[in-house]
Amino acid sequence: MLISVVAPMYNEASAINEYITQTITVLKKNYDAFELIIVDDGSTDKSVNIVQHSMSVYAEIRLIILSRNFGHENALTAGLVAAKGDFVVLMDSDLQNPPQLIPKLFKKLNEGFDVVYAARTHRKGESWLKKTSSYFFYWLAKKMTGFELSADAADFRILHRRVVDALILLKENNRKLIMLYAFVGFNTASVPYHVPPRFAGKSKYNYFQLIKTALDAILSFSTRPLWIISILSIIISFLSASYAGFIFLQHFIVNNLIDGVASILCFTATMFSILFLFLSLLSEYIGRIMTETKSRPLYYIQREICHDDLNIDANQKRE
Repeated sequence: MLISVVAPMYNEASAINEYITQTITVLKKNYDAFELIIVDDGSTDKSVNIVQHSMSVYAEIRLIILSRNFGHENALTAGLVAAKGDFVVLMDSDLQNPPQLIPKLFKKLNEGFDVVYAARTHRKGESWLKKTSSYFFYWLAKKMTGFELSADAADFRILHRRVVDALILLKENNRKLIMLYAFVGFNTASVPYHVPPRFAGKSKYNYFQLIKTALDAILSFSTRPLWIISILSIIISFLSASYAGFIFLQHFIVNNLIDGVASILCFTATMFSILFLFLSLLSEYIGRIMTETKSRPLYYIQREICHDDLNIDANQKRE
């Protein structure tokens, strides 16, 4: 039985060494065969050098260096494709996903589940706005897609090999793994944990990126927003026709034309607002259609390094 741990890395020089030490310690204590796959997502600091130094100590580490920053979702996908394990653990490398929780996830998985995720019960250091917006996103995503989603879920989870194989088959470019987990299904359970304070550095996501991620998640998995806008347009059109009929009756039957310039202007502005909202939503869907039809690769691997490669490089330098 082989366990693969996949961890994306982007400018984590201040935390990656401690992450590797803690993770390897937990894995060695609990499992006979394992691999730690670190996917560098275009880091510009010394993260890669630190990992390579750790690889000279721990033979179980594999380093995948992407050619540039392709994003967290694609980096995780690269790790999933590279993982050889019968079970695969996905987690972040900033130590907000404690490695000490891995045995608990695996124990829960052995109770007959295919996926077990770490459920966040308390998040230190997160603002009220971020927590509220996160809960709102999951609520909205659940309503829009019909998937069973939990606001306390994240990418920190363990997957059975059959789930990994199912995820690899999904090739869409607009990826949101939290939605893909729900899409493929399988028996899922959770293990609660407290999110520890950030070991070092700060979050790589700002609110603009979070909003974009939320839009990608909903629009890539549901056409319900189009349906809602269509229904709203029909209602507005019906109200417009009713208002026009009212004006017609006032003018030709009662012979009393109401001076409603202000109301007409407000109504016209509302109509144009709905129109532009519809157009903006259509443009979002069209943009995603364009991206998907190009079928470009999700990422490019610049280099993949394992412990043996370091020994070969060292021998070549001696010669």
